[in-house]
Formats: sequence, structure tokens, C-alpha cells
Amino acid sequence: MHMDFRVYQLLFANDLTSKTTELFDFLKNVAKLPGEHGFDYCITREIDQTDNIITFCFSEEHAPNVNSVDDERNSYSPEVAPYLNTFVAIDLQEKRMLVQHRNYPPTNLDKDKTMVRIGMILEEAFQNIYNSVFNYQNTKRTINDEDFLNAFNDNRVTLLRVRLFQTGRRIIDGTQIFQDENLNNHWIQGFEADESDMYEVILKAPGKSGEGDLRNSPIAKSLLNLAMKEIIELNYWGEEGSDTMTRADLKRFRVKGINKDTDPITAINAICGEVLRRRNEVRRFRVIEDLD
Repeated sequence: MHMDFRVYQLLFANDLTSKTTELFDFLKNVAKLPGEHGFDYCITREIDQTDNIITFCFSEEHAPNVNSVDDERNSYSPEVAPYLNTFVAIDLQEKRMLVQHRNYPPTNLDKDKTMVRIGMILEEAFQNIYNSVFNYQNTKRTINDEDFLNAFNDNRVTLLRVRLFQTGRRIIDGTQIFQDENLNNHWIQGFEADESDMYEVILKAPGKSGEGDLRNSPIAKSLLNLAMKEIIELNYWGEEGSDTMTRADLKRFRVKGINKDTDPITAINAICGEVLRRRNEVRRFRVIEDLD
């Protein structure tokens, strides 16, 4: 169970934290706003401000694709317009905005419409409080093998997928696959002699039905210590059960233990706590131009 977030960078030259309280009060008091076709949207009362992180629940009314049956067995569409929640966290210290990445019903909601509505509210807030426009850009996260290696070293690993490049099979100097030095040297020499043009390797070990662990595999160790490779995917078992890490996952900020059905107060507390605890990770999400 988890919730993923897209991360945007706020384009604002000056300090944002000096007016955190004013921004929080403004957002807390935004009235319910009318949308298209009579469907309203608003920031709900579930809003928090902790250590310059403002976290809130943005709720939009929508037309459900729901049918019911009356006592006479006639089908009809009930006159109900539920609200759909999107969670948002704004870290004013790091100048980042995290928006829940979720599916929207095809009737009258979509990601772009939600972003426009959130942007309109924040535009008014920034004009009033910072005397500035509200500008933001999408980000990319710098992903390196260290993200995967930490998970590999700390958990029982049952799947490893690695992309190889046609630049040889050189293993990093000083790598120890086996304790026996003679065996270790011969293994590395043999591994580096591979001329198969193999471009991807997938290793699997028994997971739920067994006690397999690729940390004990000399093949896995060799792959992870190649000078040139790209780790694509890991499946591992930790204290909370099985989990998967992919490069696609790392492009977003993931909060575990909550999902779209989680109570808003619980979700907001979890989101704020994770953003605060993982600020170094949040900082690694940067606009594309900054990565050059």
C-alpha cells in the first residue's frame, strides 16, 4: 500500500518560509469554489503546517459512473455527486510541491484540470502574500545505483534485473565476490571474458514460497559491481513483506502505508512526516535545466 507523488519545483527567487503562517491561513480559509457544470471544488479542513511544510487535501466534486436499482427493479442513476481527493504538500523550505499521482474518473475530472485548479488557488495566494506570480516546473530526479544498492544490501532480494552495455564486462577493481582470493580472481577473469553481447540479465530466487536471497549469488554480486551497467528493477522482502523498486518508481516520491482510500487526516500526517524526514530526497527532484 502506497501513494505516489509528482514533484514540482517552485520558481521563486526569495525566501518563502518567512510567510508560512500567512500562506497556511490563506489556504485554510479558501471557500468552496464553483467548477464546470455545477461541480464544486475546495481545500478541505484537513490541512496541516509543520516545519514550513503545508499539507492539504484538495477535493473535487464529480459525476460518478454509478447505476442503481430501485424496489421495482428499475435501473437508474442516483442523484449523488461524490468528491474525489488529491493530496498536496508544499515544502516552502525546499521550494517543492508534491501532488498525488492518481487516476481520475473520465466523466469530468483529469490530472490537467486538477493542476489548473490548484494553480489558480495558489496563484491568488502568492499574489496576496508574496506579491508574486505562482510559477512551478516539472522535475526529474537524479537516479543512481546507490538507491538500488541500499535496498539490495538491507533486504532479502528475490529478483534483480540489470541492463548491460556493449562496453565490456569490467568489474570494479577491489571487488570481492568470494573470500578465497584465488577463486575470486579466477571468477572475475572469467566473468570479464564474456563476449556474448548479452544486454540484459534477470535473476530470480524463491520469494514467498522459499528463502531465496540473491545477496548470496556471485552472479548478482558481479552484476552489481560492473563498472558500466544500469540496475532496472529489484524485488525484495523486508519487515513489511514484499516490495519492488524500479527506475520508474524512483521518478516519483513514494509514501508507504497509505493509499487513495486512507482517511485524510491520517494521510496528511503520513505525507508531512515523510517529506520532513526525507528532505534530502525531495531536494534531488530538480527542474530539467538544473540537471545539466
